[in-house]
Amino acid sequence: MRSAPYGAGQPPSPAAGSAQPARPPLPGSPSLPLAVRMVAKPGSSGPNQAPPLSLPPRPTTLEETDLDPAFLEEHALKVVATLGTVTGNDLAEHLHLPLAGVVEPIIGALRRENLIEPVGGGAAMIGAAGMILRATERGAHRAHLISERNGYAGPAPVSLNSYVRGLKEQVSARRFPGRDHVWRRLAHLVLADEIVDRVGLGVESGGPIFIYGNPGNGKTAIAAAIARILGGEMLVPYAVEVDGHVFRVFDSSVHRPLPVDALPNARFDDRWALCQVPFVQVGGELRLDQLDLTWNERQRFYDSPIQVKAAGGVLLVDDFGRQAYPPDHLLNRWIVPLETGIDYLTLATGRQVALPFTSMLVFATNLTPRDLVDEAFLRRLPCKVEVPDPSADAFHEIFRRTSAEMGVEFNEAAFAYLVDRYYTHGNRVFRASQPRDILRLMLSSVRYFGAPALMTAQLMDVAAGLYFV
Repeated sequence: MRSAPYGAGQPPSPAAGSAQPARPPLPGSPSLPLAVRMVAKPGSSGPNQAPPLSLPPRPTTLEETDLDPAFLEEHALKVVATLGTVTGNDLAEHLHLPLAGVVEPIIGALRRENLIEPVGGGAAMIGAAGMILRATERGAHRAHLISERNGYAGPAPVSLNSYVRGLKEQVSARRFPGRDHVWRRLAHLVLADEIVDRVGLGVESGGPIFIYGNPGNGKTAIAAAIARILGGEMLVPYAVEVDGHVFRVFDSSVHRPLPVDALPNARFDDRWALCQVPFVQVGGELRLDQLDLTWNERQRFYDSPIQVKAAGGVLLVDDFGRQAYPPDHLLNRWIVPLETGIDYLTLATGRQVALPFTSMLVFATNLTPRDLVDEAFLRRLPCKVEVPDPSADAFHEIFRRTSAEMGVEFNEAAFAYLVDRYYTHGNRVFRASQPRDILRLMLSSVRYFGAPALMTAQLMDVAAGLYFV
């Protein structure tokens, strides 16, 4: 995983020297550029919290799962055959379905068909919860045949209709959190006021947002902060079923589960995971086939494309223009979803699956926008935010904050020496990522030479001598 620019982590605590942002100027203030003043929403600075998340109820019957009972029986049989032996209670937990009313009838149906059987005697006295089950020879053969066309054996999926309905409800209920909230979420970055407001306006518009500027000035960090601006929670299904096929949605590398104990009604459909708003980052390695369902030949089920994993959150295409194909190929793929709000994915059978397109797209590049795409494509990216090199005052503040975060006392004289020798006389420009890099090299020098961890002109020379070319 690539390292992020300065400020991509959590905001520093006040003890670390992080100054709280001044209250943002009101919309229409002369301190804002005219273009921003004209489009700022009156009253958008106040809090505008979304209503509590509507949680899907736990199914109490097979019908309430919204899945074909035959599909659920096949799915449960695969799980039993995969695990070898399992109690009824453990089977229910593995399926993320309640035992009573849902898994018990499935167990009964599989036993009647002689596909599973209890291990040992006394099954009637034990009951389904404690009954130890295994696949019969006939059941193991059937499970093998089922796995040839669908090998998914994880938590029970939700139906396509349930997924589409749940995604639409969650996104439509979300409200723009307000201008003050945007300022708080970007407080850990040293940005000009107009940059903060332009990012906020892009978020309020729903995107896509095109962030451009020189490398190392925090474009990736801004994109990561947008996911925190959206805030709140997302219900993410473990998997979705369509026509007997399954595509997996939950990805532990993307989705961060949240505790549900504090919720008013913590008992909801366990086939959904309560997660932070997702943030997915891809870069120059992005391939076009990652934008469609991917058939996993070994495991025999589909993996979701990146925009589905980022549904309801942020999808950052970093290093835009550095991919192995022209930028307009990527934009062509997303023209229809961006304009209609519907994304069409294709199964191996040829069937197209229509899903709501709810990812907020953020493109970040250090290339000149007009050199990347033509005017027609730039029009389809209406929110453009340039992140310029930091001013001298901003560079000083970034260096001061980064020193505090790294546990190094900031020294004005050493900082002035660095700026004078390596920037003013070295004819270099400031970049937001440089304080972090220089201070890391300085601390490496401290450890190497066994010197005190103090910011001195001598250590600045050592660090800058390694860093600059």
